[in-house]
Amino acid sequence: MIISKLILLSIFNSVEFYVITVVVAAAIIAYASGGNSGGPVRQYLLPGVLTMSDEGRSPAIELICCDDGSVVLRRHGLEGMTLSGAVSLAINVSGFDVKIKERTVPGKRGDSERIDTASFVLDFMGAEHYFISYTAEDAGLFAAVTLHNRPGIRVVKAMQ
Repeated sequence: MIISKLILLSIFNSVEFYVITVVVAAAIIAYASGGNSGGPVRQYLLPGVLTMSDEGRSPAIELICCDDGSVVLRRHGLEGMTLSGAVSLAINVSGFDVKIKERTVPGKRGDSERIDTASFVLDFMGAEHYFISYTAEDAGLFAAVTLHNRPGIRVVKAMQ
C-alpha cells in the first residue's frame, strides 16, 4: 500500500507531468481570451426612397428576400415626415449580426405630402441566417428579427 502511494506521488515529480500541466494551462488561457470571432465590422450608409402607402400602418419593418440575394427593407409607420425629408440607415455588420440605426430629417413644415414608408436595398447580404436589430432613436422604437436570406422569404416585425 505504501509502495503504491509512493509510485503515485512520483508522477508529480516527473518532467512530463509539468510539461502537460503547462500545455493544458496555456490552452485554457488561449480559449478564455479568444473574444468575439465575428471578424471586422463593416459599415454601410444607405439613403431611403420615401413613399406614401394607401393604408395607415403602425411602425414596423418589413424584410423581403430577392432572387439576386439582396434584401429590400421597408420601414413603415414613419411619423412627421414630408416629401422634402430624408431617411437614411447606418448599418454595422459584424459576422452575421446586423445593427441598423435609423436617421431621419422630417422635411419642411409647409409640405402637404406626408410620407410614411422608406425603402432600402441591402445588397451586401449572403444566403445566411442573420440577426438584425433595428433602432429608430428619434421615435424611440426598436425591433429585432432573425432573417434566413432565401428568395421569397418575407418577414414583418412590429416596432416597439
